Amino acid sequence: MSESPSSMVDRVVVILGVFERSAGPLNLGQISARSGLPRSSVHRILQQLVSARLLSRYDNEYRLGLRMFEIGSLVVHRTRMNEAARPLLQELCAATGHVVHLAVLDQQDVVYLERVGGAFASTLPSRIGGRLPAHCTAVGKAILAYSPEEVVDEYLWSGLCRRTDASIATAQALESALARIRGTGYATETGEAVSTVACVAAPVLVMDRAIAGISVCGPKEHIRAEELKFRVKWIAAEISRRLTVTSRPRPRPLITSVPLSGQMTSVGVADAGR
Repeated sequence: MSESPSSMVDRVVVILGVFERSAGPLNLGQISARSGLPRSSVHRILQQLVSARLLSRYDNEYRLGLRMFEIGSLVVHRTRMNEAARPLLQELCAATGHVVHLAVLDQQDVVYLERVGGAFASTLPSRIGGRLPAHCTAVGKAILAYSPEEVVDEYLWSGLCRRTDASIATAQALESALARIRGTGYATETGEAVSTVACVAAPVLVMDRAIAGISVCGPKEHIRAEELKFRVKWIAAEISRRLTVTSRPRPRPLITSVPLSGQMTSVGVADAGR
């Protein structure tokens, strides 16, 4: 290595890169030699990575930790969700003429993974990767309504901030709103995040728990919740169905043996009749 990395982040990246190129566990000397970093620095960084569960240690050897697997699985899951949702979001946008979002809950905020819309989209504070307080948005309330009780309790404990005069400001009001959403299967908000905007949202469910939500947003004078709710709920349910189907393992074909030119060969039963 012609030039040693100087910052802590650079050194962490180099060390993790060593594990990326290795098929098995490594000891301190191997990591230092392959990274080109001083042994004392590597030892200190390894201790911190083990504490963060990014690496695990067995005796004197290190390997990638469970948290690295968790992060990687999350990226794959969200990529699959975006791919399943995107064409349906485009369909919903075309049918309604309004801005459509896909969002997930991250602590006290919703984070927008997708946004589809026309000129009105430029007037909204939402953006891909952007955040808004969950209780101030229809999509956030839809997700919270179908989240585990402990998630809702933690959210309420943190306190509720207001973005507009219409925003929900008390735990009792939010709990009542979430109960109504569970009864109807969809959420609404009018002027709670942006005073001129209204939204209709529904949760994306897997095993009856929300993993995301979708919403249709537009000028509050143009949003008709009674007309939009059925379409929004159907699109959310279809995204849920597609995610459930793609996450199921494919059954392995039954194997049998059939003669071929005097020899025995194994083929799938489904293929045998072709």
